[in-house]
Amino acid sequence: MSYIIRTGNLADTPVPREGARGERYTYARILVSDGIPQEDGTFENGPTVGYDVLVRGAQAVNLVDAAEASGNLRIMFAGRYRVTEYTNDKGTFAQHKVSADQVAVSLQGQAVRAESTRQAVQEDAS
Repeated sequence: MSYIIRTGNLADTPVPREGARGERYTYARILVSDGIPQEDGTFENGPTVGYDVLVRGAQAVNLVDAAEASGNLRIMFAGRYRVTEYTNDKGTFAQHKVSADQVAVSLQGQAVRAESTRQAVQEDAS
């Protein structure tokens, strides 16, 4: 299994889920198009690749909340990466899966507001 770090756009708002033991998680579909350099020095978008990113715990909750509040976000993700190839009556296709260690909102091209959960916990303890 490989490790990958990418940045792309959410395809849709992730849905919060809960496992059998109460663990929170979500799957985020993140679309990435790499810029391909052209001879004239410009870049053209290459083919779009969709990554199915598994996000667990507080990161999953925060991602769903941010997507619900802000819509289509640009997301940076890092984690263990695997490609699985499938064949059906429509042909062969690849599924790109990532088990995320880190998920973050990219600051490129968008404004975000962050709230520290650490500070909120300290204020509650006072």
